[in-house]
Amino acid sequence: MAADLPRASFKTIFRLLIMNLIPIGEVSAQINCGAPLPWNVRDTEGKLLLARGYLVETMEMQHNLLRRGVFVDADEVQAHQDQPPMLFGASERPTVPFAQQWDAVERRLTELLANHRDAKFLSGISDVESMISVASEEHTDQTIYSVIRHDQERFAAYGITHSIHVACVCSILAKRLGWSKKNRETVINAALTMNLSIIGLQGELARSEGAPTRQQRQLIHVHPAESVRMLQDAGVTDEDWLQAVEQHHESPNGGGYPYGTRHKLSESSQMIRFADIFTAKYSARKNRAAMPSRQAAQSVYLASDGHPIASALLKEFGIYPPGCFVLLKSGETAVTIRRGNTPTAPLVAVVRDKNGMPIKEPLLRETVLPQYAILRTLPNQSTQYDTAIERLFTLTAE
Repeated sequence: MAADLPRASFKTIFRLLIMNLIPIGEVSAQINCGAPLPWNVRDTEGKLLLARGYLVETMEMQHNLLRRGVFVDADEVQAHQDQPPMLFGASERPTVPFAQQWDAVERRLTELLANHRDAKFLSGISDVESMISVASEEHTDQTIYSVIRHDQERFAAYGITHSIHVACVCSILAKRLGWSKKNRETVINAALTMNLSIIGLQGELARSEGAPTRQQRQLIHVHPAESVRMLQDAGVTDEDWLQAVEQHHESPNGGGYPYGTRHKLSESSQMIRFADIFTAKYSARKNRAAMPSRQAAQSVYLASDGHPIASALLKEFGIYPPGCFVLLKSGETAVTIRRGNTPTAPLVAVVRDKNGMPIKEPLLRETVLPQYAILRTLPNQSTQYDTAIERLFTLTAE
């Protein structure tokens, strides 16, 4: 009977036996969205399809792998299991550098918002929401650092990065305020899609040195309602999500837009409104310098008439949040990387010595010590140490 098998089948069986290949479904628990593959993925003949370390960016990618009928080498699986786990915050699972995951979120959201009628739009937004929720909950300091330290010169990408920043801020605030999982998901989804109708326009305005034209101002004025319409076209039926998008520029004093609504404003819409104003203030434009995050948070709070959401924003971002530059009593310039036990004593990484000269490698300083106490904040500045500072996040993980 074996003699009747095609030649290719013999070849396939030979490879399966020699390489000890097993179906990928048998090790599906080792595949994590937002993490790299821990082993190589091969076809039925053992040919390499995806190399170990390939980033599984979305749940869709993860599901496609399991549906394709591909294989992995059992020996590679065993070797991976024999390795000590790599820590990513408090959870034990394979990881890639946080910055790479952050970039993956931006790429995915860019693709989704450009194709809102795609059948996979809703599942894609859910993937991005999940990644932001995990990042902001398990790695709050590093998320804040990434938000505050973003590249201010990437004006064309402003619409995407702004949506991500607002979503991250909302996720952090919702956690502090004890919101339910469902409400956190809603506010993140709404923040990611609030500017769906003007994503491209936001990039144009960020890199423009002039004021918006009359037509651009009109598009801005109606964008909450237009974004709701586009989301409905995309299949969104969650009324809380849609209401948060529609009301995210409305204010209790009636001075918001597009309708000037005063009453029955959802909490999600107001959280997005405060986060939107805050992140817009600390982001630079071609014709406007960025406001320091501490000043931006204080400004939002003072204008809020003591609103509890604005108060939470001030507590999270208003003193020395990760990513802000400070001058130490030692004369050194440092960047905050983790908040401390008290708001005024964060953990910092020194990037310039007391003479203002860049140092070879960032040095950790505990600002609770008198000799390294913070004297004041400094304007945002460029640094070549982002990769090294990411290592410091790993070294200082609890």
